[in-house]
Amino acid sequence: MYRPCNKIWLRDSASELRYGDRVVVRKSIRPFSFPRNPGLFDYNQYLRQNGYIGSVYVRTKDIIIIGKNCGNPVLARLVMPARRYLIQTIEQHIGGPEGSLILGLLLGEKTSLPEPLRFAFTASGLWHLLAVSGLHIGIVISALYLVLAALGIRGWWRFAILSGATLFYCLIAGFSPAPVRAAFMALSGLLSFPLQRRSTPFTNLSVAGIILLFLDPRALFNAGAQLSFVATMAIIRVLPLVYEWLARIKPNRVLRQYIIVPTAASLAATIGTAPLLLHHFCQFQPLSFLSSLLVVPIVSLLLPLALLVCLSNLLNAGLAGIFAQTLKLLLALALFLITHLGRLKVLLIQPGKLAWPGVFYLYGLLILLLNWHREWSRTAFRICLTAGLVFVIWRSALTRPQTRITFLDPGRGDAVLVEDTLGRKLLIDAGIDKTNVLPDLLLSRGIKRLDAVILTHPDRDHYGGLLDLSSRVKINHLIVPALKGDTVYQKLLHQLELNGTRITVAGKGAKVLGFGYEISLVWPDELTRWLYSRNLLPTNSISIVTLIEYQGFTMLFTGDCESFDALTDAVRNQDINLLKSPHHGSRKGNPITLYQTISPEYVVVLGRYPTPARLEHFLPHLGIEYYNTRRDGGIILKFRGKKPVFSRN
Repeated sequence: MYRPCNKIWLRDSASELRYGDRVVVRKSIRPFSFPRNPGLFDYNQYLRQNGYIGSVYVRTKDIIIIGKNCGNPVLARLVMPARRYLIQTIEQHIGGPEGSLILGLLLGEKTSLPEPLRFAFTASGLWHLLAVSGLHIGIVISALYLVLAALGIRGWWRFAILSGATLFYCLIAGFSPAPVRAAFMALSGLLSFPLQRRSTPFTNLSVAGIILLFLDPRALFNAGAQLSFVATMAIIRVLPLVYEWLARIKPNRVLRQYIIVPTAASLAATIGTAPLLLHHFCQFQPLSFLSSLLVVPIVSLLLPLALLVCLSNLLNAGLAGIFAQTLKLLLALALFLITHLGRLKVLLIQPGKLAWPGVFYLYGLLILLLNWHREWSRTAFRICLTAGLVFVIWRSALTRPQTRITFLDPGRGDAVLVEDTLGRKLLIDAGIDKTNVLPDLLLSRGIKRLDAVILTHPDRDHYGGLLDLSSRVKINHLIVPALKGDTVYQKLLHQLELNGTRITVAGKGAKVLGFGYEISLVWPDELTRWLYSRNLLPTNSISIVTLIEYQGFTMLFTGDCESFDALTDAVRNQDINLLKSPHHGSRKGNPITLYQTISPEYVVVLGRYPTPARLEHFLPHLGIEYYNTRRDGGIILKFRGKKPVFSRN
């Protein structure tokens, strides 16, 4: 059976493949399996909604081309070659971080951006510059408009050329919601010149929104589309008020044109998008308008200069090289500013996730505030603001932290967050790094401090998630079975110690105090740790096994410990209600005799599905309730009285 495949990852070069080629791939398509966790963005669902069915890893030899130029002829013969040419020219004349930056600004191409630069864009509130939008379209149209005006081209010819260039640039940039919105707003405005009819920015935005929803109704639920339209609407709504105010005070023309108006537009976009940013990304940048004031003027020079490099390269590579040197200088300045702005912690506020009712409430306040000149609006604003403050104060006073245990789905490895009613947080392992599962969960819950972290053993799929945490998350106490480990592990311990984390080496017999649970370490013993220190045992052998009890409900967190004797001896004469499966459901660590001996009511597996030990097959026959975070997604254990309740939120 043949199925359409939207995305193919190639293990080696396949330079002969081009857009529009029809191919047969001799591999099985695997469903997407990105981590799924409570309250976090589900990338699997996003890909399904956009028509992707799965992924397949292939080599060139596994691909058979059965047809050429089967796609849209305009895209195949014009748009895609132009895009490839722009990328190749930039890589040839610029390259490095500067080349990655200009490709991100010019085409919205973010895949080659270094990770520190990505973080700097996010922290400084400048990520919107990497989405081709009104700024980019406006710069292209303005530059071309000046050229056409110099050539004396007006009327319908000018409209046709500008429209064609705008749509062509929009196609090259990927035809995503932001450039589509900007392009159709621009076309709606340009059409007013040959028709000699007045158009308003609100009308242009409405036309663009209707066309975008006609092309793709799902754009209504796309975070990028929402932010793009809300930012534009905020600017449209605020700038007339600013112009009225300027008409009264009549400031200096330079101050008006280059300081006040750009600041007002940027501030309006910052405030307007803040509720959505809090909902989708659990953070916002209150001073990002200052970052924009510093960087946007440079971007306004970078884009035309980048296009000039690409156009001049068609005539003479040496001439393009001359322009490229100027471009590299400006790019270096932009990199310097973005990097240093990203290091300013005051530019980023992370209070946690804002629910949709809160989003609508804040937008309601903003609408009332914009109509402050009306008596009814002032009255309604005061009432709504007072009611909102009372609600927040009473909710904060009456809402207590929950006793809950979150079994995360980090993709690989273990990660469990334990919280009590006093707001204290204990993390048992952190999962693999480069997934951002742990940072995103902490961010969504507004957690900036972990009271204690237990790293069961120095394997990267257990400690790696801590590598993703920024300095904004403070770890008070780190408990490990040994200081010895690989180079990355030792660097992590050193960095945590520099950040003020207290590190304790502990094993069997130790207790973790100060939580609303009874927490005991029941493995490894002294002999096992000594043998490990002499390189006589692997890392799994010293995995910390933690026994946690809450109101008579006992849980055993085994890490990667695979010793049957160690586990059974540690819980001798102890009823275990919940068992975290040893070593991700491995055969060695999960013999059926272990479950017959311990006889838990619940078993949770992290990091692997299906399990090598086939737990999903034999546990139900033993009457054991089974959860697997790779199958079910991250799950939360709460308590209603003394009764455990598992849920996805």
